[in-house]
Amino acid sequence: IYSIFMKSTLDIITITKDDIEGLLATIASTRKLRTCSGVRQIIVDSSTELTAKEIKRLLAEEDCLDYFWQEPSGISLAFNFGISNLNADWVWFLNGRDEVHPDLNANLLLQILDSSQAEVVMFELEFMQSRLRYPHPPIWTLWPPLYGNWVPHPATLLRAELFEKYGTFNKEFKIAMDLDLWMRLFTKDIVIDMISIPIILFDQNGLSSDAAPARREEKKIITRYLGTLIKMWLARGLHLFRALTK
Repeated sequence: IYSIFMKSTLDIITITKDDIEGLLATIASTRKLRTCSGVRQIIVDSSTELTAKEIKRLLAEEDCLDYFWQEPSGISLAFNFGISNLNADWVWFLNGRDEVHPDLNANLLLQILDSSQAEVVMFELEFMQSRLRYPHPPIWTLWPPLYGNWVPHPATLLRAELFEKYGTFNKEFKIAMDLDLWMRLFTKDIVIDMISIPIILFDQNGLSSDAAPARREEKKIITRYLGTLIKMWLARGLHLFRALTK
């Protein structure tokens, strides 16, 4: 039984709604990881009453797993509910139907988190259906994070303290809330590690596959941060000018 008084290393937040099969696949994939000391999974369920009751029954024997039900209110608020129940140094958002990569070395993952001085560690993901890897882009495309919103949200682990400093997910956005978060964080003085190891099998048939609504939200977010992006771009140009004129 997990104790709320024991500080964990990693909390995995999984949100789900009326998808028992997908959730059980995710839970099965985290089982080995949850045998490691300091790892816990938080389930935020917005299913109907009957489905939620069945999910609670099926998860009753799982170790290091906490179940919560929340009134259906969108992905952002479901993530934020999970964040409000964090008890770890690091958080991983692993949605229902996505799975921990079968080749992931759990001890290595925890060693990386324990030794990293960064506030964000970005791994890679592998698409579940095609089994193609989504690699990190070339270095010149890393900033601003607009190269197809390249940040692999389901394969990115964050220090929990970031949400206390810079806020949680913006409920205004239904799909591209992660881009808003990256814009907020990447305009701050935070350190990011990028590691080319896949840690997740990503279900390509999820909500983010609906491209048109996602693009509309992304354009709105870019417009909102446009002034900051231009200032940072001009600052980089100034650095280049100074280097050339030394």
